[in-house]
Amino acid sequence: MPIPPGYNGYNIGQYQTSYQQKSIVEELMKKLKKNGILSNVSDNLLYQILSCSEMIPERVSGKVILFQQGDPVSSWYLLISGQIELYLPSSCNLIYSGYHLKTLNSGALFGELQLLTHSCSGRVKKVAEFIKIHHSHFLKIYNKHADYLQQYLTIMQDIVNEKGQIKQNSSNEGLSFNDEEDIPPFNNILTSPSQQNNYQKNINNIMDSSFIQQNNPYDIQRYSPNFITNSGRNKRFLPDSNCIPSIGQQKHSMVNESYEQPTETWNANGNVFEFSKPMNMEKQIIEIGLLLKRTMEVESSELMQSRTYQQRVFENVMFGSEIVDWLEELTDRYLNSSTNNSFNRSHIVGMWQYLLENNIISHVTNELQFKDCRIPYRWTIDDPLEKFFNKKMIRHDYEDMSGQFVQPLINEGLNELDMKQALFHLSSLGPDALFRMILNKPSQERSPEELQFVYSELLHLKALSHLSTMVKRELASVIHFEQHPNAGTILFRQGDEGKSWYIILKGSVDVSIHGKGIVNTLHEGDDFGKLALVNDSPRAATIALREDNSQFLRVDKHDFNRILRDAEANTVRLNEHGKDVLVLEKVNISYKNNIDFGNDLSSYPNITSQTHCCYSVMAGQPEKMLEYILETRIDAVNDDEPLDTFLEDFILTHIIYFHTNLLCSYLKDYYMRKSYLPTRIDGRGFHSIDNDIDLEQRLIAKRRVVWFIKVWQDVLQTSFFLDKIANSFVEEINSCVLEDSQNLPGMQMVLEKMRQIKRIKENVMKRLNRHPALLLNCGAYSDQAPAPQSALQIDICNQTIYTTENTYVTITVSLDKTANDIIEVCKPRLRFKDNYEQKFLVEVKSNGNRVVFNGTDISIPTVISHNSKLYIVNKEEIDTLIPTEDQNRITWDIPTYVSIFDRLRCSEIAQQLTQFHNQLFEATNEHELIINVLGRDKFPGQSCSNLDILMRRFNEMQYWAVTEILLQRCHARRVEILRKFIKIANYCKENNDLLSLFAITLGLSSAPISRLNILWKSLPQKFSRQYAGFESLLDPSRNHRSYRIFMSKLTPPIIPFVPLLLKDLTFTHEGNKTYYTGLVNFEKMHMIANVLRSFKNCKASSLGFIPAVKKPEQMHWVKNFIIIDNPKKLMELSYQVEGRKI
Repeated sequence: MPIPPGYNGYNIGQYQTSYQQKSIVEELMKKLKKNGILSNVSDNLLYQILSCSEMIPERVSGKVILFQQGDPVSSWYLLISGQIELYLPSSCNLIYSGYHLKTLNSGALFGELQLLTHSCSGRVKKVAEFIKIHHSHFLKIYNKHADYLQQYLTIMQDIVNEKGQIKQNSSNEGLSFNDEEDIPPFNNILTSPSQQNNYQKNINNIMDSSFIQQNNPYDIQRYSPNFITNSGRNKRFLPDSNCIPSIGQQKHSMVNESYEQPTETWNANGNVFEFSKPMNMEKQIIEIGLLLKRTMEVESSELMQSRTYQQRVFENVMFGSEIVDWLEELTDRYLNSSTNNSFNRSHIVGMWQYLLENNIISHVTNELQFKDCRIPYRWTIDDPLEKFFNKKMIRHDYEDMSGQFVQPLINEGLNELDMKQALFHLSSLGPDALFRMILNKPSQERSPEELQFVYSELLHLKALSHLSTMVKRELASVIHFEQHPNAGTILFRQGDEGKSWYIILKGSVDVSIHGKGIVNTLHEGDDFGKLALVNDSPRAATIALREDNSQFLRVDKHDFNRILRDAEANTVRLNEHGKDVLVLEKVNISYKNNIDFGNDLSSYPNITSQTHCCYSVMAGQPEKMLEYILETRIDAVNDDEPLDTFLEDFILTHIIYFHTNLLCSYLKDYYMRKSYLPTRIDGRGFHSIDNDIDLEQRLIAKRRVVWFIKVWQDVLQTSFFLDKIANSFVEEINSCVLEDSQNLPGMQMVLEKMRQIKRIKENVMKRLNRHPALLLNCGAYSDQAPAPQSALQIDICNQTIYTTENTYVTITVSLDKTANDIIEVCKPRLRFKDNYEQKFLVEVKSNGNRVVFNGTDISIPTVISHNSKLYIVNKEEIDTLIPTEDQNRITWDIPTYVSIFDRLRCSEIAQQLTQFHNQLFEATNEHELIINVLGRDKFPGQSCSNLDILMRRFNEMQYWAVTEILLQRCHARRVEILRKFIKIANYCKENNDLLSLFAITLGLSSAPISRLNILWKSLPQKFSRQYAGFESLLDPSRNHRSYRIFMSKLTPPIIPFVPLLLKDLTFTHEGNKTYYTGLVNFEKMHMIANVLRSFKNCKASSLGFIPAVKKPEQMHWVKNFIIIDNPKKLMELSYQVEGRKI
């Protein structure tokens, strides 16, 4: 999928949503205007209400309960058609027994205004279509238009209050329920007493969040953070027979179609309706705990035995250090094959801490922190199979004689796939628990390793992104964790004394001011309360929690002020002529073998730590930062040690603020500089010692420049020699070194280093001085393309250019040609009638969008979308350009088309995808990311063609997954192709090809595919579980924490999720100024360099880490897919497969 200008995300589902939003809202407005209730509501107000809703109506059959009295309020409801009844349930808790309040008809807009829980219950009386509007969004609209909206609203609390008086007056006479049509008798649902007892028993179990499904072993596929909403998200994972039916099941009449009901099981047709996830987090953790407990009881029962602790004997407990060893071995066994890296011990402690926080295990004396030592813990989770496992521990050959229930559960509960999913999910939760555990410790009890872990977590908080590295490290030792269970809790009030600074870790808060009400809402990652600490003034506003279980990071006032004072005291400002030219921060840290403070110390656990004092560059003029490097850092460069972080950051980011021409000019001046020493008083020239000092300083300067060039070359590698200015500078310095080696003693070492640089340059230039290669042939990736070598500006593309007069010409254009050059080449061949009028080069996409290129734009063929066409037109003709029919071609209309799935196995496809994507990734250099994010216009003459090709491929993969499924003629074939895509994604995950993995995942998550409920229902659970795991890695919460944890466990070579790296760069660039008071903000440069470094470190040490493809024709099939990249066309195909649900 092509990335539109200004877009830095990656989910193509967003495009379908934005594309359909206007048309869907307009269609709903027409429908609602026909109803008398809302016919007089202004179009603008109705549009506002619908725009903050889910837009796609829910269709629910009769006798289904939407919500019950006491349920949390999350939405307002707009009834489009049908009838909904509001009623009060009776005290006997029978679902349909109760007191009738009101029947709502189409056009009703109803909900709660002031309550957090529903004041009554609601059920569907006749098949209903309704839209849910998020409660907080509706309240914002209501606060602005309350007087106007009041007449159209049905406020449930007011109805309850109004009817309450009638009910009270009737209570002495005995209230009877006569509206049998509205409230069916209970025995119409359950006809026998035994059924009623079982029904009530199971209803109580279902409402209890800790209820364990006894015939359902751990099933990770029922949870994913993206399965809730209706547009562009998933609603396809069916709960097992004991679960409440999800909205997707009721909505599409798929309830109870493919599974049998056990004897004592709640009837899925019992009409209890929930809008929550099919399986909440609490139940999921319980099942993970059950699986681990059963595994321990079967495989390592000796861990649970009688232990003596604090002179007391505890039965059936286990020591913390032993179960850490056990879980570490278990994760190594099940996860190391997929992550290629071991979990460290602190990560395992975090996993046990999470189980401790959720009462899966407990300390015998109820301590709240898990400790990796000989302290006893016990399982507190109730297992319905406890008796079986107790006998199994005594007799390992014991089997359940009932034969039909226990043994299959044990076999399924301990299978490899379930264990992998459980451990992987728990491993993603462990770091959060470890983070909370550390922050709950007093500052003085936090170990250096724990401080490093907290510091690494703080790096991803946007509220701290502007702070220096040293301040973040100081915060790691004093920051605390704070959690509040209930929404509405007041953190502090306006006028209170400022005592703490807060950062929202989870949840949101309302900011209110006396006389103005709520003026703002802050969300995850935002901070508040700092102003009162800085100014030592009272609180300027009141902060109230909007959500339950909100979590905060807190810095107390005395720590905050101390860090500010220390930061100012440790800041060193160097100035010239009264102006700051360099700002340094004094850093006192523990370092290991001269490793710069910016490196991760945990990577060097076997090296002794020492106290080290150095300076970190915060800001400065470019030439002064370079001088600081030459004077203080370059002498310490050693081939056997990691490179100084500041030096590497400078080289990676210098193109942003220090043009190569200026950089080379300063280096030349530094190389040629001489010392001017005072003469002797007697006028007889210099002291001999002075001559020695002068010579030594000149040699040092020359050595530093040559060493800097070598480091520059090592960091940028091939891309260094692609810069003509840098190439010329190497030749110039080489001439100077050769001349100086004839005149100055002591130049031998410098000369040898320069010869080494020259040898590398000559070898690289042999590869770069090649004939032009064909990169794209009319949009198709060429077999002659140079990857894994970078595409050069001399490389060519065959491109077809069209006119509005149905004429066209195919030309060969090099990547360095501008749009104006292309126009001039085409003019004589296209024979325009008005040849002297200004012409424009325009891209017309398959969806109708048009892009007019600037005359100076280069590398045009690599930028355009797959099914786009290029036109040369006059200015007046631009608006008349529309896509042609062949731009939305249908694959099954091509007689010779054969799907790649009919040619190759899934493992072969995945292997070749990885090989091809590895070549594209290796060809892309880090500077192309900077050019793409900061703007190509800021780097004239430079292109990012290799990155364009890589991102073009990522978009192609997404559309390929969608197109291939939708163009299958029968349901069975679509299910087969969906299953194969999930298998390919799993193989790519094992190959560390995350680009393919997430391209396929996002393609399958897009609206045209995710809405096909019948298709997803037919998918076997094994593949549903795998796909749910892929989606969980894309959870965007906590700055894509799940993905980052997963990445940290992989070892190179890796093909990373490049769109997320571009997103990180964009946020860093747009959220931080490049210059402060004329000085380069090097803290920003450090953050940018971290992203570039992670990109660089993913590359293989040697190319082709997947065996080369033996059959070129197979690689050709993988390189070019036939796709439809028009979202509108894909949605039309999707509706043909499964009709619109409106």
